[in-house]
Amino acid sequence: MATAEGRVHQELTNVRRAASSEGRGRVVYLAIDGISCTNGAQQVQDTLNTADGVANAIVDLDTKQAAVYLSPDSHLTEADLIALVKSAGQKYTASVMSPVCSVEVDRSAPTSRTVLLEIEGMSCAKNCARKVQQALTETEGVVSATVDFDSKRASIEVSPERHFNDEVLLEVVQGVGSKFSARLINPDGEALPPKRVGAESNHTSDEKSFAYVDDINISIDEAVKSALAKATLLIGGMTCNSCANTVETALARLEGVQSADVSFVTEKAVVRFDKDVVDVRSLIEAVETVGYEASYVSGDDKSETGNVTLLVGGMTCNSCANSVENALKSTEGVLSVTVSFATEKAVICFDKNVIGIRALIDAVEDIGYEASYVLGTAAQQALGDQRAREIMRYRTDFLIALIFTLPILFIMLLFENITRFKHGLMSNILPGLSWEALSVAILATPVQFYSARRFHLDAWKGMKNRMLGMAFLVSMGSNVSYAYGLFTIIRAIIMDESSIANADMFMTSSVLISFVVLGKLLEATAKGKTSAALTKLMELQVKVATLLVFSTDKSRVLEEKVVPIELVQRGDILKVIRGSSIPTDGIVVYGEGRVDESMLTGESKTIKKSVGDRVLGATLNVDGLFHMEVTGIDNDTALGRIIRLVEDAQTSKAPIQAYADYISSIFVPTVLALAFVTFAVWYILDGKFVSALDFGIATLVVACPCALGLATPTAVMVGTGVGAERGVLIKGGEPLQTAHNVNTIIFDKTGTLTIGKPVVTDMLVFSKKLSSHELVTLAGSAELGSEHPLGSAITEYANSISLSLEQPTRFQGVSGKGISCLVSEHKVVIGKRAWMIDNNVKGLESHELEEATIGFQNAGKTPVFISVNGELGAVFAVADAPREEAARTLKQLHDMGVEVWMISGDNEQTALTVANQLGINRQNVMAEVLPSQKSAKVKDLQDMDRIVAMVGDGINDSPALAQADLGIAMGGGTEIAVETADMVLMKSDLFDVIIALHLSRTIFNRIRMNYVWAFGYNCLLIPLAAGVLHPVGFSIPPMFASAAMAISSVSVVVSSLLLRLYTPPKFNRDSQITKATSRLSKDQTLSAPLLSPSTMQEP
Repeated sequence: MATAEGRVHQELTNVRRAASSEGRGRVVYLAIDGISCTNGAQQVQDTLNTADGVANAIVDLDTKQAAVYLSPDSHLTEADLIALVKSAGQKYTASVMSPVCSVEVDRSAPTSRTVLLEIEGMSCAKNCARKVQQALTETEGVVSATVDFDSKRASIEVSPERHFNDEVLLEVVQGVGSKFSARLINPDGEALPPKRVGAESNHTSDEKSFAYVDDINISIDEAVKSALAKATLLIGGMTCNSCANTVETALARLEGVQSADVSFVTEKAVVRFDKDVVDVRSLIEAVETVGYEASYVSGDDKSETGNVTLLVGGMTCNSCANSVENALKSTEGVLSVTVSFATEKAVICFDKNVIGIRALIDAVEDIGYEASYVLGTAAQQALGDQRAREIMRYRTDFLIALIFTLPILFIMLLFENITRFKHGLMSNILPGLSWEALSVAILATPVQFYSARRFHLDAWKGMKNRMLGMAFLVSMGSNVSYAYGLFTIIRAIIMDESSIANADMFMTSSVLISFVVLGKLLEATAKGKTSAALTKLMELQVKVATLLVFSTDKSRVLEEKVVPIELVQRGDILKVIRGSSIPTDGIVVYGEGRVDESMLTGESKTIKKSVGDRVLGATLNVDGLFHMEVTGIDNDTALGRIIRLVEDAQTSKAPIQAYADYISSIFVPTVLALAFVTFAVWYILDGKFVSALDFGIATLVVACPCALGLATPTAVMVGTGVGAERGVLIKGGEPLQTAHNVNTIIFDKTGTLTIGKPVVTDMLVFSKKLSSHELVTLAGSAELGSEHPLGSAITEYANSISLSLEQPTRFQGVSGKGISCLVSEHKVVIGKRAWMIDNNVKGLESHELEEATIGFQNAGKTPVFISVNGELGAVFAVADAPREEAARTLKQLHDMGVEVWMISGDNEQTALTVANQLGINRQNVMAEVLPSQKSAKVKDLQDMDRIVAMVGDGINDSPALAQADLGIAMGGGTEIAVETADMVLMKSDLFDVIIALHLSRTIFNRIRMNYVWAFGYNCLLIPLAAGVLHPVGFSIPPMFASAAMAISSVSVVVSSLLLRLYTPPKFNRDSQITKATSRLSKDQTLSAPLLSPSTMQEP
């Protein structure tokens, strides 16, 4: 049976770390079912690692396997390990994969060392930790490396066969990205002094040394490196498990694919394949062939993926964007690509080992378009410059066209109707050639070959790339008209009959081109305004900062220097004076001020900032003076992340756009065929060549594929920009479309529907051995190891009555249940009643305890039990008041037709009490739900054909946010929640959920209106231009057909720009709701006694 093939080096490294210097241990490999996300894998791993007798355990999410090293004196059996996995959560099961492996110490083997690093700057496990680990692993002289995101540490095994300078590892970490930094530490976490280059390590037996002597030979039959490569693909468009099965079958059928595992829940496919037979590009194409979307996420081979955004110039319609996209997709090394005509950008994911940015630019330029690569804020400036040049070109082309077209109109429409002018115009300059025909032909030539040159060039590119667009229609229509006019002049000269010359054709081509160029000028101007919100965000970035230079002992400031923001580094101390913008993200270390954060969050109130508070770059210090320590630079700031989210959103495509792209791909050939049919039918019926040609040309030029291509991206660009200005970050077109259809919304209770700052309101003491003060001390000390809000409330309670607390030892926490630890030799267990039962706590049968617990729950409070040395000590009542706007928000959502649910880990009675206060139906309450079960609850509602949105703010909410059709992270959320969510609300205001849904519906309705206009225009105008109403006296001449075409695309852009006038719905100030909420808040306050010893009751 196969083992965790791609993780062998990592597992062995951890085994060595855990091994003692002598004796034997055991390694057990388990296959684990039920883990579907990083949190689940971490939960199982933590449960295994906290068990006595387990030296180390690693759980691999991709392979769903665990390697467990048992210490030499461990009495744990395989059955015990399986039970441990199950205790991590009901959905987890395990089975033994292979015979137990022995780990022996062989002192004759060469010595190897393990170097420990502490790493700063990692913000997520998925990207940051993986990148650092990959860079360390690929360093020469490194056998293997493991990076643990939670502890922010790295363990690197160094080859025993060569001298190795450990400080090279620090440079490797810093080389991964400017935000990363590292330092050498010993096993206790203490920093080590820097080593000189070339110095040899002193391998002693001192247990404080950071270098271990791990002389271990491992004999494991299953630990064989696989020759297969592994790729993880992100799959889009799946709606059920049948879809996942379809994708899995399509991948498995490919030659060279050994296995494919597709998960509907995580929307990922893990594929193991022979890279000599099949590549990632083929895997993606196989998925797309069966109708789903796929993009490359990661792999375990030596390939290194990169993402780049290129500015693409020269595109005149959506067909041009399709040409660029197809050219890039066919380039070797390109894994995925999206090109947007509206944003004029190409977002490309590529294999750095196969192709580079220069080659990508060449690929675009080879098919006749312009491409450039610009980093950071300069990219938006470069895009602005590119659009300015484009507007200038169209303006010049239009002025040239106007200068020569106006005289043509005067000659053909005015002078020809004045007798004395007409006689002169009709006189011949040469036999068969009149002054009128000659002058009009000469005037039309600059318009045809200068003002319209871009359309001719783009038409030629389209033919070469087999992707015809609007430029082809304009070029063909104007060329046919001009060529026929020229043909009639030559024929008139040959036949010496000036009346044969048709000068009207020159007027048709000139006016047609003038109107089209005017339309493109207006369109380019309007498109430039669609990204105004993004430009405004970038303008918020501060250009300089005041840097404080301190003395060596940090006691005094030696110098203040004004430096460019690009030179600011993490750890710098900056000075922020009254009225100035805060340069970047950081922590206040001295002084205080009042900060206006409205430019980022939309919150109009100023916020007081003092020592220890976090401040955000680009916000305004309204009053006060403070010093701040820099924690975020470049793109790793709140503003940088907002800009990146908005940029990504504006480049992404909504699912509805796929239909428009398909229609655009067949639009021009269809119109071309219709134009030929129109010409043929009218020539057969009427026998007049010129009249039939006019109908054919009108049919060509009235059609407008641009309107279809601009309908979605322009609305998404403007709408996401409007959302960003209001503190609502929407991650692209797909969440917009999903939000429009949401009919069910689930709110996490703690921190979302409630304030998120629970307080201890009551304490009932049951212990006969310990006083209330001693119990509070023990409880507060134990909760120092917990990050749960209820634990923080107990710790604050203990601190408020001036009790000295001490750090707990042997701390163990089980998510959703409670904690256990040692405090001053006392075993302390805190958590739910079920957790007390699991730990065999005595004294839970008391009638008074039952009565108190019910009373707390009926008051909407959460009972928290504490036991000391196996006996019940006390019960705390912890309450978290609902947000002031919660009831009104939920009422308004109900009025919008959205069903509201609440999910909570609290006991059922407490959850029902809060739900009753907020007006939530009792049947819509999901209580006593463990964090690991939240995503399953979301899935249950989805299985009932509901479109579900999930609103949360914490790490525990991340799996549910990912499972939901629409994940909404509140108040900026945690780093993981923000990465997982589809929408991010910068403020902690529940009403922003309504704004997010309402704005999404408004944007999507505007997209649909744009499509109705674009389709309706073409469906109505093409038949009219073809002459269906000509028998009753109505027809559209080619010149006016071109004007209609220009108006069509401009009107779509203007329609999208009107979204900038968006007004959010008014907050419902219903008097009854307000009164109820006021009473609720008042009752909550009355039921929460002051934090003092008087709250402690002893029976």
